[in-house]
Amino acid sequence: MATPATESRRWWLGPLLWSFAILGGIVIASVVNETAREVVMEGIGYLFAFFSTPFVLEASLFFIGLGLVMIINGLRMEREGDGWVEMEVKTDPQPVKDDEE
Repeated sequence: MATPATESRRWWLGPLLWSFAILGGIVIASVVNETAREVVMEGIGYLFAFFSTPFVLEASLFFIGLGLVMIINGLRMEREGDGWVEMEVKTDPQPVKDDEE
């Protein structure tokens, strides 16, 4: 029987390294080239203007907060267990009726 694949505990390391590499490339390009710097600063300005509009700001903060709550709860459940409780219910044995006599 084949064993199931085990999930690595450092699954986040690859995406984090790629994100740092891309961000580092953008920073290096903006430091070296004035046109790239202008494009990056204009893009940051447009993103700030878009994300600070009332509806988008509230919705994005809601989804960020919801994501944080779900991440914290997932980590807590991983550490403490899922919290299911099995309750033992004691039942008295039913007395036998003598209807057949």
